[in-house]
Amino acid sequence: MIAIVNRLGFIALLLAVCGAPAAYTAAAQSGQQQSTSGGKKEPINFSATDSLIMRIGSGESATLKGEAALSFGDNALSAHRIRISFDSSEVHAFRGAPDTNDGIPTFTRGDETFAGDQFSYNLDSERGRVVRARSTIEEGFIRASVVKTREDGTLFFADGVYSTCECIDDPSYSLRSSRLKVVDQKWVYTGPIRLYLFNIATPLWLPFGFLPAQEGRRSGPLPPVYGEDDLGFYLRDFGWYFALNDYTDLQLQAGLWTRGSWQSSARFRYNRRYRFSGNLNVAYARLRNGERGDPDFSINQTSSIRWNHQQTLNPFASFDASVDLTTSGYLQAISEAYDDRVRQTVGSTIGYRKRWSGPGRSLTAKLSQQQQLSTGSANLTLPSISFSQSSRKPFSRKTRAPGQRERWFEKVTYSYNAVLSNNFSFDPIADETLIASGDSAAVGIAWYDALFSQTDFVRATGRRERFRFKTSHSIPVTASFTLNRIPPFGAVQLNLSPSFRYTEDWFLQTERRSVDSTNKVITDLEPGFFALRQFNSGVTANTTIYGLFPFRAGPYRGIRHTLRPSLGFTYQPDFYGSQWGYTRTYADTSGTEVEYAIASGVRRGERQSLTFSIANTFETKKLSSDSSRTQDQTLKLLNLDLRSSYNFAADSLRFADIAITGRTKLFGQVDVNSSATLSPYRLSDAGGLINDYVFDLSKLKFARLTQLRASARTSIRSKNQGAARPLENPRGADPTLRSGLDPLTGQPDVNYRGTDAVYTDFAIPWSLTFDFTYSIARRSTESIRSAILNASVDFNLTPNWKIAARSGYDLEQREIVTTNLSVYRDFECWQLSLNWIPFGTYQSWGFDLHVKSGQLRDLLRIRQPRSDVGGRFSRL
Repeated sequence: MIAIVNRLGFIALLLAVCGAPAAYTAAAQSGQQQSTSGGKKEPINFSATDSLIMRIGSGESATLKGEAALSFGDNALSAHRIRISFDSSEVHAFRGAPDTNDGIPTFTRGDETFAGDQFSYNLDSERGRVVRARSTIEEGFIRASVVKTREDGTLFFADGVYSTCECIDDPSYSLRSSRLKVVDQKWVYTGPIRLYLFNIATPLWLPFGFLPAQEGRRSGPLPPVYGEDDLGFYLRDFGWYFALNDYTDLQLQAGLWTRGSWQSSARFRYNRRYRFSGNLNVAYARLRNGERGDPDFSINQTSSIRWNHQQTLNPFASFDASVDLTTSGYLQAISEAYDDRVRQTVGSTIGYRKRWSGPGRSLTAKLSQQQQLSTGSANLTLPSISFSQSSRKPFSRKTRAPGQRERWFEKVTYSYNAVLSNNFSFDPIADETLIASGDSAAVGIAWYDALFSQTDFVRATGRRERFRFKTSHSIPVTASFTLNRIPPFGAVQLNLSPSFRYTEDWFLQTERRSVDSTNKVITDLEPGFFALRQFNSGVTANTTIYGLFPFRAGPYRGIRHTLRPSLGFTYQPDFYGSQWGYTRTYADTSGTEVEYAIASGVRRGERQSLTFSIANTFETKKLSSDSSRTQDQTLKLLNLDLRSSYNFAADSLRFADIAITGRTKLFGQVDVNSSATLSPYRLSDAGGLINDYVFDLSKLKFARLTQLRASARTSIRSKNQGAARPLENPRGADPTLRSGLDPLTGQPDVNYRGTDAVYTDFAIPWSLTFDFTYSIARRSTESIRSAILNASVDFNLTPNWKIAARSGYDLEQREIVTTNLSVYRDFECWQLSLNWIPFGTYQSWGFDLHVKSGQLRDLLRIRQPRSDVGGRFSRL
């Protein structure tokens, strides 16, 4: 019997109308499918918008047509046509017309989704088969001629193709294997696998593979990084990652070079949220240079230990550590990080912090170490303990009536700070000097040897003071008063702040100096407690004055001038005076008395300084066309500041240099910054300062310019075309171009006159930036000028091709400064960058081609030159 029903949504209604066998009618009405053995299965719901054809009797089946859908448990199936065979408990799905995308069979199980030309599924065994399947795995896409599914979720692929390109039917690149197996949506196991570019096979082939199929932490292998450097061709960073548990993981890696060098490293991480986190990195390398018998043959062993830890003990206490015990050889030979290559210092810090609620007290204990790699010098603090008490008002009343003001003495505020430190300073004598003195054995003494041996310390440094203990106390006392009226000026608000600071330093030994027959100063340490007590006091006053200039130009109304003058006075006695007892004298071979401080930190010279500054701000208001005036804008026109000081206690040159700074923005587009330093004194013929003012009103000369710097910068760009498509910083580019660092010292390069890297986005069709800097420095009789015009431009040749250039011209030297040319290409799945610095100190080139996929970016990457980092450091 065949029944045809149009527009029927549920099989239950059909079974009731057609008078189907009781077993199937009951199953449909109860929403359950029953197997032939009577076992109870998941409820089944299916529907169709066009028709349903049901065959009852021999070969019982049902066919749904037109947006057919079927669901049971966490499984769902949709297609143009679905046929259900009740005898075999099988479901078959078919697509619509071959030349359309209508009704493509799509099967979903949990988080898995497959689409294909044909689908078959057994409801009893829960196994399925998809022909010409398409699916997604995390950020990638996969297709196969046939996919089979098992009840436990295991998937089998025949002729599998994986790519991160959305056009999986014709991807620009793909990984292909005749056999793939996906287990628990966690791992993909493959047979022989090969990389294809479009449909062209490449030599990149592996006999088998297993890849992660989900994001997140999971144990597995780490892919190697290949390349070439001074030690030969290498495979590095291959190893295994262990996801130990939810809180810890371990990473073991190794590297091999063709010339016999090797390295190994281990990284252990731990993280317990809201309690502690950190990581421990241990690395060792055995580096072989040259061949045996060569004059420069050597085998160097180098290592690195780094530990970082942060821990919250309780809401008021924490502990942290940053330990770096790395040798310079490791940084320069093994690390690929630019910062490591140029690093000249390594340091470690271990600290404990505690604060008390309520009174604002805190305690910090710290151990620190700083080492200079090039010289071998080191500074250690063992330990440093600091205690601080936040500001308090000792005379403030506990209760005050509402509206009652503070009395003048209640505004007195004080705080307290104390620091206890024990410093170890190791500054070794040059090797040549030690050898010349006949103590060549002292050349190999390191700071950790001298730390535990007084004899080694004296031999290596020539000094006797191995540890310097000091305790410092500081008590600043301040108060703030406001005067609302000044008799000569009327209702002018004046803020007055007197201050007094007392410091006391404790030492366990003092210095006593003498000279020998060669006039060499000999310093002896005399044990005994010594307290260095010093103080200074001062007062500052400031106010704010407003002025309005009548001005009208288009939508702009008025110019407001805000003037903030500040005046201060500071007094400090000369603690080198004999009445304080902080100095001693010795006579040199000529009989001249030389005065020196018996402890560090004694302030020399009396100060009676008057400091003054003036800050000016000019603003205007732009009226809006809105009648409510709610959209009016206040625009800053100019900031102009001036400051200087005058020391009444100095015997000459009492006036300090005058500093002037200015900032403005022209036409809302050009940022202009300027600064100048003026000296009020003349220069002698030899170029030294003399106590004679430059000021000459008849010649309109007020001061002498010593330094001037002015810069102007503007940038324009087109509107964004669609969503942002930024380009990551290419590995092929020279990092020094972006930082202006000298590749040997890691310090700012005084000769660097290039431009910084700009943000590159394919969604921005074009951008243009100009930067002009002019500076002049007059030192003694010399004058140094610099005028550099920099420009950077980038534009899209097409929506996916971009050209960028950065260069400049030195107007004083009449030469082109560091120039960088770049070409970028954004493919659907790839990004390409070509960077070229044609001349100059940082002359280099770089090529980088990589896929956008985060999982495959490092594996599928072509970067030339591979040894770009090491090549720039060949002089190290």
